[in-house]
Amino acid sequence: MEPMHVAAIVTAINIENRSLGFYRAVTAKVNDTNTRRVFEVLANEEAEHLESFCNLYQGDQEELVKLLNKNNMQSDPYYCALLDSINESTTEKDALRIALKEEQACIEWYSVFVDSIRAPHIRDVFVRILNESNKHGEVIGDEYMRIMRMVDRSDQDIFVRE
Repeated sequence: MEPMHVAAIVTAINIENRSLGFYRAVTAKVNDTNTRRVFEVLANEEAEHLESFCNLYQGDQEELVKLLNKNNMQSDPYYCALLDSINESTTEKDALRIALKEEQACIEWYSVFVDSIRAPHIRDVFVRILNESNKHGEVIGDEYMRIMRMVDRSDQDIFVRE
């Protein structure tokens, strides 16, 4: 496997592992039942993404376990600060804004990888997960509109630009 493919897969494993941890953590901290369900669904889908990238990983299984444990949210200062910022006073609106930023970051990374990777079996996984990440952004935007009781999608455009 080309070094760039390995780097892309390892990066994707890190991204999905952190996203999964974020969604699981925020699920426990939001009060709105519907928003909680949205975050639960997103966490489950991130787990599926993580599994897809782990299946592409061709390194030693011990290395994969170390990668998953070493790069969890609790060892990353950015994600520790992110989690610490989410507390009982965090609103659903705030959690959804953070989630959208998380998905937008994933989309940016995966778009670069899709443009760079030519191996079909690897590229196909990135394309599928990029499409699903775009859908995650839509789900988060729809939930944000519900929370804010927005009437039309033009209001969502304001949310997305913020």
